Amino acid sequence: MRVIDRYAFGNALRDVDPAQKGTLALLAIVLCLALDRPAVGMLTLIWMLALTRWWAGVPLQASGSMLLTEGVFLSLSVVGVALNIGGSAPDAPLFAWRFGPIWVSATPESLMLAMRVLTRALGSASALNFLILTTPLIDLIELLRRTRLPEGVIDIMALTYRAIFVLLDSLERMATAQDARLGYSTARAALRSAALLGSRVFLDAYRRSQRMQVAMESRGFDGMLRVLPLAYRRSPRVWLASVALTASLALASMIG
Repeated sequence: MRVIDRYAFGNALRDVDPAQKGTLALLAIVLCLALDRPAVGMLTLIWMLALTRWWAGVPLQASGSMLLTEGVFLSLSVVGVALNIGGSAPDAPLFAWRFGPIWVSATPESLMLAMRVLTRALGSASALNFLILTTPLIDLIELLRRTRLPEGVIDIMALTYRAIFVLLDSLERMATAQDARLGYSTARAALRSAALLGSRVFLDAYRRSQRMQVAMESRGFDGMLRVLPLAYRRSPRVWLASVALTASLALASMIG
């Protein structure tokens, strides 16, 4: 997550209005879901990777690693769509394996459905990755405030995001201290150390939340975390990219 934050603050689109970047990402997701063609999903993926790499300047390794992790998870998820499990083999299966009374099979229709689900999910994930890697949280908070999202939801999101990094630092320090004392030398010791680590992190999170509440109230907290917005610039290239994306995906849906 620190890597994501570093690229979000240091990319070439950092000062572009988050509303424009959010609109572009949302447009890609809506088109990818609405047109529902494998070619559309793959083209969306290519579009978002290209914009992230050559426009925002984020290394392909960073966006590719994120997409690869999501792709592995999504591939495992669509296995249940591709495979049919039942008491008998379906008609005209592509393959069918029998394990006692259970048949595991797949048909061309189920594989095509799995491919459509996978490509659609990957295309949507790549669009969301584009927004994440080019827009830091403070800009997203400003964008959410423009959409009139309840302040309580925004504050919880901001505090949770901050707490993740604080607790990760505590977790790393505790794990390093345990490892230096041979806390993970055996399986039994590793289980005990992991249990102690979990309990200590929980207590640390609780104590930090109490201290944060006291600090916020002492500074006149009135139920709203206020952040000064930046002076964003509007880029006409974002709208041109949106038009080109829409035209290319519509063409891919007709061809595919």
